[in-house]
Amino acid sequence: MIGWKPPVEGWVKVNIDGACKSESVAGCGGIIRNNRGGWLGGFAKHIGSCSAFVAELWGVLEGLKHSGVTSSAMGITLIKNIRRMLALNWNVHEILAGW
Repeated sequence: MIGWKPPVEGWVKVNIDGACKSESVAGCGGIIRNNRGGWLGGFAKHIGSCSAFVAELWGVLEGLKHSGVTSSAMGITLIKNIRRMLALNWNVHEILAGW
C-alpha cells in the first residue's frame, strides 16, 4: 500500500505537481506538511503555455519558495539553478525505443 511518509521532526515535506494540457494551459500546485501530517500551507500557480516537464520545474521552484528553504545557502542555490533551467528553451520529445 502506498502512503504518505512523514519527514523527520523539525522538517517539512512539500508535495508538488505540475501539469499541462496540449502545451497550451499549464499550472502547478503543492502542499506543505509538518512531521505530524499537519497542513502548513499550499499553493497553486497558473503558468501559461509550457510542457509538463517545465510545469513540474515550476512546481519545485514554488514549493521551495513556500517551504521557507530560501533562508539556507543550499535553498538559495537550488532556486538559482531551477531558475536557470526554466530560462532554457526546453524542447522535450518522447523517444520510442525499439527493443
